[in-house]
Amino acid sequence: MCSNSTAACRRFRRASSHNGSTSRTPPSSTFPTRTAPWWANRPGSISATSRPVCIQRRPRPQPGRRRAGRHHRRVHRPPEATPVRTAPRRWEVGVHAPLAEYGTVLGRVLAARGLDRESAAAFLDPGASYHDPLLLPDMEHAVAVIRGAVAEGSRIAVYGDYDADGVTACAMLTRVLRAAGADVEPYIPNRMTEGYGLHGAALDELASRGVSCVITVDCGTSSVDVVAGRPRGMRLVVTDHHLPLAPDGIPRLAPADALVNPKLPSNRSPFDALAGAGVAFKLVQALEDARVVPPGSAGGSEALAALGTVADMMPLVGENRIIVRHGLPRLTDVTGIRALSEVAGVAPPLRAADVAFAIGPRINAAGRMEDARLALQLCLAEDADIARRLALQLDAQNRERQAAVAAALVDAEARVAELDDGAPAIVLGDSAWPMGIVGLVAGRLAERYARPAFVVCLDPTEAKGSARSVPGVHIVRALDRAAPALLRYGGHAAAAGFSLEANRLDEFRTIVSAAVAEQLADARPERVFAIDCAIDASEATPALCRELAALEPCGLGNPAPLLALRGVRVLGATPFGAERQHVRVVFGGDTGILEATAFHKPSLAEHLPRGRLVDACFSIEMSSWQGQDRVQARLRDLRPAGRVELAAAG
Repeated sequence: MCSNSTAACRRFRRASSHNGSTSRTPPSSTFPTRTAPWWANRPGSISATSRPVCIQRRPRPQPGRRRAGRHHRRVHRPPEATPVRTAPRRWEVGVHAPLAEYGTVLGRVLAARGLDRESAAAFLDPGASYHDPLLLPDMEHAVAVIRGAVAEGSRIAVYGDYDADGVTACAMLTRVLRAAGADVEPYIPNRMTEGYGLHGAALDELASRGVSCVITVDCGTSSVDVVAGRPRGMRLVVTDHHLPLAPDGIPRLAPADALVNPKLPSNRSPFDALAGAGVAFKLVQALEDARVVPPGSAGGSEALAALGTVADMMPLVGENRIIVRHGLPRLTDVTGIRALSEVAGVAPPLRAADVAFAIGPRINAAGRMEDARLALQLCLAEDADIARRLALQLDAQNRERQAAVAAALVDAEARVAELDDGAPAIVLGDSAWPMGIVGLVAGRLAERYARPAFVVCLDPTEAKGSARSVPGVHIVRALDRAAPALLRYGGHAAAAGFSLEANRLDEFRTIVSAAVAEQLADARPERVFAIDCAIDASEATPALCRELAALEPCGLGNPAPLLALRGVRVLGATPFGAERQHVRVVFGGDTGILEATAFHKPSLAEHLPRGRLVDACFSIEMSSWQGQDRVQARLRDLRPAGRVELAAAG
């Protein structure tokens, strides 16, 4: 484990400000780390000259909070440092004829996403049904094992994971099996002391407490040795959605009594992109069909399944779309989630964006900063007062997490600026970065530089890291290549975790860089904005927001529509927020005026003069203010007006 994680967390808490924002955009660094405006670092962009900056982490005093005072520190970027090279941006703007059955803009969006009349109707159908859960591998065996354990009165443990997916799946099965009269003990490993996955010591401890049947959620597929060496007589059902590891080309599968995983070759279900909570939900469906658990168990589990699916960034298509569409309206029926949404400042009806950017991060904060059992207690809470107390604790941990990520990101970006040699992958390690946040830092780096990022919390013995990928790179297959240098690893195509001996980091960097280079071949790292269609400012109305709401739930795999305005004039750019880290921009043209918000882009106000003609890329949503509906645009990118993009024509 990364033994210095707790101390590192404390150092970051002392050195960093607390950002209590509850906006629906992902939290990001609130510090001005760039030497040029965020939209300028690409060919043909509006240029701006600036000097290297001195970043001072000194939060503004807030009511009821003690000033950071002497604990702030400065990060100096030397004058000779190379400015950070962000990935070039490219726009692809849809120019499709709209599907006639739908509104003008919605029809163009559907066409831009490759849907025809028939597939669009199926996609938008709110009555779409679930697939048969018995089509998943080993599901019948899993039901038989659990039926026997419940009938015999055996003590059952539900073994989860410390992220939101694993926590919600663990809470879901615990609730359902307890409702069936079973004696159930939920178990969540500690990120700091145990790490990810199924552990032999944990199974031994559970056996000593009388557990004779274990059901895993969100883990266990490749835990071959642990499962083979489990206590004698212990029945074990693995439910998981991670890819089986194949360091030698042969998948490693745990010898469990049942292994339910849609990623296995034996899967017969039409949909294989379920979250861990989604697989647990399919198990609940099968148990209900077999009358092992009470009627209505599956319907009552949709809320937690939806939360885990969105928080784990699974594609919101196919069966995931059905789970989330049905589960979102029921989220506030869960006492703990209702309390957390109130604390986070998001009101019903909840959207997938609320889960992704407000609720999910707060649940994840428990496992990142302290112990995920706090989040599990929230998901199992029935008393409203207890739930609110737990929600407030999670909210405080999330603010600490935001501050820690912001501070680590400043350090990481400065290091990329100094060391960047155009390598196909970014590999960074530091003993001061808390283990619980390295995945978030890796995600920010991968997004900004359009290259896979591997970020490691270094320890004298075992270093633990997280990897985040980009389109075109299967991160687990890259880690398969590096298996000889690793102690453990696992994950998905886009995200993974791993551990290694600290003195092998350079060897690891060389191997994964070569593996990534092979996968990318001659591809050029770049950020592509797939814009569904261009509109006039006059079309950005509440009516359009209601029209586009048919696409919800939106998220990974089904993003909120990305729209563009061409040749609009900047009428003003005003910073706002506690640290003036956000910017409100007003655009005007012949067809009207649009106000847009750019979150965590503090330099924009300085480098966007009034009167400049630009093209703007944004998404829109409805917001209410004093009983009035209004359009809220989220600015995603800017470029000089008149540039020619690659048209994504049908």
